[in-house]
Amino acid sequence: MSQREERENNIARVIDVALGLFISDGIAATSINRIAKKSGLAPMSIYRYFGSKDMLVAQVWQNALNDFYRRYMEKYERMNLRDSSGYEKFVASMDVYFSAYSEFPQWYDYTREMFAYRFSGDTEGGEIYNVFWKYYDREIPIPALKALKEGVADGSIRKDVDIYAVYQVLLNAYTGTAIYENVSFGVKPVDVVRFTGNLIANYIKNPV
Repeated sequence: MSQREERENNIARVIDVALGLFISDGIAATSINRIAKKSGLAPMSIYRYFGSKDMLVAQVWQNALNDFYRRYMEKYERMNLRDSSGYEKFVASMDVYFSAYSEFPQWYDYTREMFAYRFSGDTEGGEIYNVFWKYYDREIPIPALKALKEGVADGSIRKDVDIYAVYQVLLNAYTGTAIYENVSFGVKPVDVVRFTGNLIANYIKNPV
């Protein structure tokens, strides 16, 4: 194994170990020393690879979002929606989004943990925040936004619908339920987003 391959393998192992510990125990409670020990590396190696704990947290977050987005797009593209209306594509994009949480039920907890750490006194949090919005303000909702535009064009979605307002409502539903757990009512975050998605789908559909 070359030195470069060894370095890449070590980085991948650290990211995998850190993700598991962040989900199970929280970011603040997970030290670099603990990640290093479980990874079989020296703490200085982790600092050499990532520079700081903040940069490691941001990289772990980015990798997790990359994986989520890849899985999401693979499922969405397998649905073969080429001849479907924009409305049908919108509903499909929401269904795929919801199903992702059946495979990874810890996702909301992890998102909440990332935001809690970002706003804690333990970090400046800029990189973590930027990584989140790179995906959730641009990449992950894109199939839904494209479907909304197609639906207005093909008549399956009402012409008077402000698709950018709908887009913003979807973002707000996700980020709101991700950051604030609805403990008082015992409602699962994904159920809140699903309910919001269903309301939007009923509202935007052209009845003609």
